[in-house]
Amino acid sequence: MAARKLSKASWQDVPGAQEVMDRALPLARSVQAREYGPLATVVFETALLFTNADGLPDLRRESYAARMWMSDLLDGMGLKPVPGDSAEHRKKLKEDRDTASRAVRAAMSQVRVDYIRSLDDDPVQREERFPGLASADEIFAYYRIVPQAQKEIVSANRRALQVASRIAFAEGDDLAIPPARSPQVVRSFRLALDTLTPQTLASLDTETRDQLREELQNTRAALLALENELS
Repeated sequence: MAARKLSKASWQDVPGAQEVMDRALPLARSVQAREYGPLATVVFETALLFTNADGLPDLRRESYAARMWMSDLLDGMGLKPVPGDSAEHRKKLKEDRDTASRAVRAAMSQVRVDYIRSLDDDPVQREERFPGLASADEIFAYYRIVPQAQKEIVSANRRALQVASRIAFAEGDDLAIPPARSPQVVRSFRLALDTLTPQTLASLDTETRDQLREELQNTRAALLALENELS
């Protein structure tokens, strides 16, 4: 399905959205106590109320209504500056607001993945809410959602970095890898690379960037050589 321009309808006009807000606001204290699960479960309900450009549930919560709903929730938590606030206090509020937003989003990733997976056991709901998408895998693909919760991804990346680090600092015979472990090593290498984001690279100085570019070119050549061996 081709994505179209998102609507800017007010979230207050969506039936049920205010009721979810009324239940979410009292749970805001769970965010401040670093217990995000209960609030994330309630917030996820809005993903089934708001729709994307194709008229399907806004599971990515990218619609204008979903973003404004979340903004109003954060405002209701007191994470909004008021006239007269000092620059220092405004900065602290912004940091707290960003932290709360990220925390809810991370906790909600598990709720979202579990919900999508559950649709394979509920074909009636799947067809009603996601017509034309015949399985959880198709829903994951359509929304471009990784079928893992964020904490699962972080855990996998951490394990990948540990494996990659052992390989990177190994010497001599320690570099030998049993053939049966080759797929694990390649996957670990890829997951480790996934942890390098544009934001990470942006902070590098010119010399380090040039060095990294050379390393990536050599790595690409080595990967192509390995791929050719498997052809």
